Amino acid sequence: MSTRRSRKRRSLTATLLVSAILTAGCSSAAVTAGTPVQAVGLAGDRADADVRFSQEMIPHHRQTIQLADLVAGRSENPYVRDLAAKIKKKESADIDLMSGWLRSWKVEVPAEGDHAAHNMPGMLSATQLSSLEGRSGASFDKLWLSVLGKHLNSGVQMAKVAIALGRHRPTTQLAEKMVSEQRAQITEIGKKLA
Repeated sequence: MSTRRSRKRRSLTATLLVSAILTAGCSSAAVTAGTPVQAVGLAGDRADADVRFSQEMIPHHRQTIQLADLVAGRSENPYVRDLAAKIKKKESADIDLMSGWLRSWKVEVPAEGDHAAHNMPGMLSATQLSSLEGRSGASFDKLWLSVLGKHLNSGVQMAKVAIALGRHRPTTQLAEKMVSEQRAQITEIGKKLA
C-alpha cells in the first residue's frame, strides 16, 4: 500500500513539475515582438540563429528599401509605387526592431553600407542594381518586380532558418510573419508579371 502511495506522490510531483515548466514557457511565448528583450528577462534566451537572423536580415531589408527607393521617378505604375511605399515603411520598422534586439544582446548592429553584407546569399549585385537604375516605365516595372520577387524569396529562406533554429520567441514570431507576408507578396508579384 505504501509503495502505491509513493508512486502516486511521485506521479503527482512529476505532473506538477511539467505543468510549472509549461506555464513558464507559455509566459515567455506571450512576449510580443515590440517588447524590449531585457525588460522581460529573455536577453540570454537566444540562439546563434537568432543573432544571425537579425545581423543578416538588417542588410537584406536595407537593400529591399534601396530597391523601393529606385521607384521614384522611374515608375508611374500605381501597384509598383504603392508596393514600394509599403516596403519602405514595414522594413524600416523591422530594422529598428532587430537593431534593438542586437543592442540588448550586446551584439554589433550591421553598419549602413557594409560591403561585406553584399556577399551574403540573396543580396543583389551592383550589376542588377545598375540595370534597374538605367530603366524607366514598363521596362523598369517588369524588371523591378522580378528582382524584388527573387529578393523577397531569399528573405523567406533566411526566415525559415530562424524559425527552425531560433530560441528567442520574438525573433521566431517576426520570422514567421515575414514568411507568411512575403510568400503572399511573391504570389501577388507573380500574378502581376504573368
